[in-house]
Amino acid sequence: MRHFGTSSDRRTAIKRLRQAKRLGAEWLLARVDPDGRVGPLDEGFRFYRLPWTLTVSGHTQAATAVCGWIREHMLTSDGDFDRGHRKLYDAYAYRNATLIYGAHMARQFDLSSRGLAFILTMQDQHSGGFANDRAPDGTLGDVMDLPYTCGCGLACLALGRLDEARRVYRFLERVWNAQTEMPERMYYSFSRGRQSVITSYDNSDQFWHVVESQEPRAQRWTVGGLSAAFLCRLYMVDPNPAYLSLARDFQQFSIQSTPRQFEFPQVCKSGWGASLLYQVTGEEPYAAWAARLAHWFADTQAADGSWVFDVDPTEGRTLELTAEFVAHVDTIIGCLASRP
Repeated sequence: MRHFGTSSDRRTAIKRLRQAKRLGAEWLLARVDPDGRVGPLDEGFRFYRLPWTLTVSGHTQAATAVCGWIREHMLTSDGDFDRGHRKLYDAYAYRNATLIYGAHMARQFDLSSRGLAFILTMQDQHSGGFANDRAPDGTLGDVMDLPYTCGCGLACLALGRLDEARRVYRFLERVWNAQTEMPERMYYSFSRGRQSVITSYDNSDQFWHVVESQEPRAQRWTVGGLSAAFLCRLYMVDPNPAYLSLARDFQQFSIQSTPRQFEFPQVCKSGWGASLLYQVTGEEPYAAWAARLAHWFADTQAADGSWVFDVDPTEGRTLELTAEFVAHVDTIIGCLASRP
């Protein structure tokens, strides 16, 4: 059994992650045309994370080219990203926000500033959450949740919109304080119309509403880690102890969940939260958990550099997952290296 708590293991983890990052970035780079077009377009807007991933991987030319293609073919007059290429209307604000974050890293400030102005129209002024979905006619869905709202909060932080980011914190705090079945269950979705956490739903939809911490099945194990990651980034900007306290709570839910969560790709964001908590606090248990995730990323990467968990994968889904994992790998590298 591996041990994850030593400085030597952190160095080993970083070495393995640097190789995983290089291989993953090369796999993605091979799918970017010289004009920035990313295939396959018939699967819709699955390449939203590429400006972020390519930038942190050192591929500035490709990151800028992807932004250029999006500017030419997807950017609308009101700051949305559609014009017929989108096809995917779930996780609407989250996909936009992730592109905004990456475009800002790539210094494509027209995309990031105009894009943020658009998604801020999807933030609920009462709770601070962001609507998950947006229909082609502009109608917003009723459901908001922790992961997708945190993604939007990160975009707010990147562009200095601290008031809106603090509203995201209040949303997370409200959802956390409404829990009545912890640590067995975390209900993480919220009704915009009822202004309350959703605890009743069709069984076929439970994936989108609850994480049952000890149940070894595909669930959104992302909830704890992404919430902690956003709160740590907010704490870096505005060192309010309440943000750090809530980040610890969310990350602990993730850490205490079944070890079999590592059988599923959704565990990925747990390393994001843990590594940032290590950077902020210097506490070894967070470093150990992040190092454990580091080895998981390296162990699950395919020989060609991609990550595949689907039984019947498509190129678009593989591209989406690989771009996400390379971005997480980069964050863990930086955080594990942030302290001697």
